[in-house]
Amino acid sequence: MHERLYECCKYGARALAWSLLPALLLGACARREDDRWNVLFVVVDTLRADRMSLYGYGRRTTPNLEALAREGVVFTRARSQAGCTFPSVSSLLTSRQPAVFLQPGATMAIPETVRSLPEILRPQGYATAAVSASLIVRHTPTKMNPSGGFGRGFQVFDESCLEKHARCVNDRALGILDAYRQPWLLYLHYMEPHAPYRPPADHRRRFAATPPRARRLGVHAWARRGDTWQIGRRLYDGDTQYDYNSQDLAHLSDLYDEEILSFDEQLAALFAALRRRHLLEKTLIVLAADHGEELFDHGHYGHCRDLAFETVLRTPLVLWIPGVAPARRDALAENLDLVPTVLDYLGAPAPGLTFDGVSLRPAVERDAAVHRRSFALQGMSRVVYDGRHKLIFDLATGGARLFDLRTDPKERTDLFAQRPAEARPLQTALLRWIESREGPTASGKSRRLAAEVEKRLRALGYL
Repeated sequence: MHERLYECCKYGARALAWSLLPALLLGACARREDDRWNVLFVVVDTLRADRMSLYGYGRRTTPNLEALAREGVVFTRARSQAGCTFPSVSSLLTSRQPAVFLQPGATMAIPETVRSLPEILRPQGYATAAVSASLIVRHTPTKMNPSGGFGRGFQVFDESCLEKHARCVNDRALGILDAYRQPWLLYLHYMEPHAPYRPPADHRRRFAATPPRARRLGVHAWARRGDTWQIGRRLYDGDTQYDYNSQDLAHLSDLYDEEILSFDEQLAALFAALRRRHLLEKTLIVLAADHGEELFDHGHYGHCRDLAFETVLRTPLVLWIPGVAPARRDALAENLDLVPTVLDYLGAPAPGLTFDGVSLRPAVERDAAVHRRSFALQGMSRVVYDGRHKLIFDLATGGARLFDLRTDPKERTDLFAQRPAEARPLQTALLRWIESREGPTASGKSRRLAAEVEKRLRALGYL
């Protein structure tokens, strides 16, 4: 492989030192048409890493993924840049920080001034397609996303599985692949385990009680159906006509796990179908999540709003790259890094484009650090994480909290006042990051923008 790639580049690269050859071979030269890999993006909506047995959760929620991951590269400290779907997926597909998509008057669509991965690869000969079950990640408008706008660059954007289970997404995806030429880019957006938590009727439950038994346990009818909005109405709107109890919370948590297991079964089915079609050996596959979910771990529920706990920001990331040995990697990784990583391994050029992420190749192949710190935003919260300590800054109050995630992974103890030596450099770095993307915090600009975004999401029924 390396010899063929070198042959295509040698006439324009004779002046380069021999020590730079590996980077040239694998990064600068595009593969031949019949030699290029396909790209499959599997994005799982609302999947938090700590509820997956792949990452040590006590329940076997991802047994199939555990087996599949033995052939891939598992990142143990991967992070989303936003705890809400539209800025997060926009960021994931473009490698631009979420603040780019949260400007005054902006819609949920990816702005026309920002190029996404399908727009980069399609002119280079890739067939491009997407299948999305999401109300937000749409080409055409929905009530919650009145502008649509995620379909640019995709030759096919299949929306027929709207809010349906993973089996529907699989079936539509495989139908597209059977008709498509290679190389292709396929983006799949699954809605398990997004609320309402309703695993398919034919899914055999391992964790959650059946509706009759849940009723006997004192679970409200709405919780037995997997609905969660009643909790939000009580918590955030003060609507006292809705109430919940510990049985409701436990049952919904169990249903969340069931949905993960249900997706895991369908992921295995998807991989089996790709294997039968002899596609796995020539397809670069990304499995990621747009964000996680708060399940009353800190007295809150859902995602978006000001929720910036690890339950929302720590997400799974697994890469299957042809010819790359399986491994588990502890290096910090961000969803921002996925587009640069894919382009690096494809040898696909992106001249003139600006990316906020970087290629994870050094982390993939050597577990080398590519980030000193990771940043994120959600609502009024701004976050910086250095691999151990995490600082959350509140734009509305100017207050900050510090957590040591090594000793306190559930974020129970605020150490901001006790550890100024750790807090001070993180806060300085975070304020500089905010200023570079949203303006000085003292001006109130970032606070006003955050408030405007929350107002729009409320108007759309998203909060």
